[in-house]
Amino acid sequence: MKKRQHIYINRLMDAYRGEGAVPPCPLFGSCGGCLFQHIRYKDQLALKKEIVNDALRGVAAVDQVHPSEPYRYRGRMDLVVAFGKCGLRRRGNYRAVVDVTACSIMKEKSNSLLGKIRPFIEKIEGYDYLRHRGYLRYVVLRETSYTGRVMANFVVAERENRLAALLDGIAADADSISLIYSGGLADLSYGDIIENVRAGYIEEDFDGIRYRITPNSFFQSNAEAALRIYRRIREEARGRVLDLCAGVGSISLFIAEASEHVTGVEKSTEAVENANMNKELNRIGNADFICSDAKDFVRDAGGNYETIILDPPRSGLQRSVMEHIDRMGAGKIIYMSCNPASFRDDVQFLQRYTLESIEAYDMFGQTPHVELLGVLKRKI
Repeated sequence: MKKRQHIYINRLMDAYRGEGAVPPCPLFGSCGGCLFQHIRYKDQLALKKEIVNDALRGVAAVDQVHPSEPYRYRGRMDLVVAFGKCGLRRRGNYRAVVDVTACSIMKEKSNSLLGKIRPFIEKIEGYDYLRHRGYLRYVVLRETSYTGRVMANFVVAERENRLAALLDGIAADADSISLIYSGGLADLSYGDIIENVRAGYIEEDFDGIRYRITPNSFFQSNAEAALRIYRRIREEARGRVLDLCAGVGSISLFIAEASEHVTGVEKSTEAVENANMNKELNRIGNADFICSDAKDFVRDAGGNYETIILDPPRSGLQRSVMEHIDRMGAGKIIYMSCNPASFRDDVQFLQRYTLESIEAYDMFGQTPHVELLGVLKRKI
């Protein structure tokens, strides 16, 4: 978070503190996971509206931030194992870890599973990420919202399996269990799969579309909020559609039935493999996935798309990509963004388009983060 934005949010937090709320988590204030638990949820939404509209000033404004469940919504939690603790980074101090026995934003089954994992972890060597030595780096817990499946991934710094007792001990409590190797200096909670102890995937269901989620694949952490956004995208997407930041194909496959054809573009080979797997799982015949960098694809793409869907990383899209998109001639661009500032910059750059509508969704309650969905129409 940039310094100016951090100062601005702190000022807003003071203004919205009002009567306040009693934080349900005893770690609030020290844990870096939540920032807003001391603010009533309706005031959090008002605060986020101000954050968004400040970032979008001169371009657009939202009337509201669509609410979602403020607690027990998070379907993925990456818990670092270091310094004799298993938890999250201390607020404002990357070098320290707050021990987490339960988390108020994590889903129920994941909390229960964490309680069964922790006694085993006390006997296992963690990983000192400051000195780059040790064994167990992360416990990653994932849980689906509409199928109730739970995944446990254990990320280790050596290929040797020293977790036999732990893996056996939770075998009946998790639908998928994987041991993952991440041996470099980078602080990563994913890597090479050493062994899928159980299943190696869980499945989620969005309105009848099944998604197989593997240990390293990305899937929205707040499934309920994501589904609401995907439904809006499906309402807008028509004709031949280009999904330029397709990931594992979650949006592409969800909108395929409402579209003539969907082309998903993604630079990650593993993500494309997951997208094709989910395509076959759902027997969808009008979607194709291409492994390519967005810049390379749009450079050679023709004007064959009526709708372009963008869901880029927080930094937004490269200017060279935006230049090609602006010239491709699609009648509509649907832009999903987790960063109002980069959204504003990209929308301003698209000179041939007008921002027709914009909505904000509370994807991550108790945090400053907001998800935007904008629809742009090509100027006549």
